[in-house]
Amino acid sequence: MTYLAEFIGSFIFLAGGYAYMCNVSLKKTLVSTLNYIELVFAWSLAVGFGLAAAAIMGGPAYLNPGVVLGSVIYNHLPIGEAALYLLMEFLAAGAAVLVCMIFFWDSFKASGDAPKRGIFSAYPVEKNLPLNFVQELIATFVFLFIVFMCIAGVSDLKAGNQSLIIGLVGFGAVAFLALTFNSTGFSMNAMRSVFSSIWFAILPIPNKKDEKVDWSYQLIVNLVGSSIGGILAVIATTYLKGVM
Repeated sequence: MTYLAEFIGSFIFLAGGYAYMCNVSLKKTLVSTLNYIELVFAWSLAVGFGLAAAAIMGGPAYLNPGVVLGSVIYNHLPIGEAALYLLMEFLAAGAAVLVCMIFFWDSFKASGDAPKRGIFSAYPVEKNLPLNFVQELIATFVFLFIVFMCIAGVSDLKAGNQSLIIGLVGFGAVAFLALTFNSTGFSMNAMRSVFSSIWFAILPIPNKKDEKVDWSYQLIVNLVGSSIGGILAVIATTYLKGVM
């Protein structure tokens, strides 16, 4: 059940965010124009509901490869279990991209020249790999540090109260960072960008044409940068909880 919880929580998180991006990026939708406050709320709600769903199903609610790797390094999560959690996150990314492709099929077909790779992955306002790497690492660390410290002690609460608090904290943390850090596109999660980029390259999305994934950015910033940020957040919060 914990692995299923990881899949479902990850799927809710990603599908909600990607659906909003489809609405504002593609033609023949009812939204069609990006509104920054709507963007913040869309991703915040997606993350909050994903965390809450995974928690209430009894999962650890990692929903982030960096958190999984940090748990391996510092919390003694077995490698085999970590691999299964990563697999669930990868499959959830594929399911989220597939569902959005199906629901927005006509919109993709009508959006010949509209860029589509940014729907499923994050890119910076200005590409500067060394700077973007540092920005992504810091943003991921701060986001996860807020989440982990704010939910300390929720294991003593009932399942419903746990999921409510975790969901609210996830919502608040994303909203806070989205209003303050905009340089990296707010990935803060290799599942949200790198895993989905793989599926973007594989799936027959209409009018994708020759649009290529920027693999150097995805691997250096969204994979390595966010993963290091996640690992450091796990180490820092685990240590602080131990001495508090």
